[in-house]
Amino acid sequence: MLGPYEAQIRAWLGAEPTLSAAVVLQRLMNLDQTRLTNKGLRKVQMAVKAWRQESALQILNGDWMAITPALPPAKSFGNIIR
Repeated sequence: MLGPYEAQIRAWLGAEPTLSAAVVLQRLMNLDQTRLTNKGLRKVQMAVKAWRQESALQILNGDWMAITPALPPAKSFGNIIR
């Protein structure tokens, strides 16, 4: 049911991490009113929960460093110390 929308849902959650499953479903229903109804709320809730758990595990396992842009190197302060 949610397969075709997974990338879109993950993008919404990435931009707004506190987005509720009900709001996600409402946005999906606005996109495709023929396939999705309020009866799908539980499936959306379970999917959002699973994706949030995946994100949390990436952070806890240190995988977030692979997707976080590296900071530029710090400036050398060797010439300041005399």
